[in-house]
Amino acid sequence: MVKEPQFDWTQFHLGIYIRAKPEDLFPYMATAQGLCKWFLRSAGFAPGQDRPANRRAAAKLPAFDTLTPRPEEETCRTGDRYRWEWYYDDGVTGEGWIIEVRPPTRLAFGFGDRMEVELSLRKQGIWCEAGLRQHKIPDTPRGHRDMHMGCRVAWTFFLTNLKSVVEGRLDLRETERAKTRQLHLVNI
Repeated sequence: MVKEPQFDWTQFHLGIYIRAKPEDLFPYMATAQGLCKWFLRSAGFAPGQDRPANRRAAAKLPAFDTLTPRPEEETCRTGDRYRWEWYYDDGVTGEGWIIEVRPPTRLAFGFGDRMEVELSLRKQGIWCEAGLRQHKIPDTPRGHRDMHMGCRVAWTFFLTNLKSVVEGRLDLRETERAKTRQLHLVNI
């Protein structure tokens, strides 16, 4: 009897084809201005230092608000810090570090406490293959539910929204605050 491989809760991969060139699509992923068109309510990048090795080192870093942000149309850089806010329940915010930037094909950033997300772009004829890998997800019941399944569902929507915005200029997100309080919306 062949044993099925165990499901890997520590990572997932997603992808979508978008009718665009990598160099035209990259600013949507690597600038504050671009991220706010399909993913976030607000975004900011600021020159910083590499991601700290532990929480103690992170606690010693200056607060994001004390840093000088990059202009919203400027591409983030390796080592930058970010602060993002989503359209969810009056604004959920997250902060992290940019791990690697290789225009126009790759962006990697820290996400949550220890997770990492890699976005990659590859030309495929008239299409761009946009790939996403989220990894270092905790192999715990909460990690399975919130960070694997929850993030996978969210990224599926947001990648679909990126395609919609780039190809048809239609943002599918619900941006009215009163409506975002409903916990079962998929488009926030």
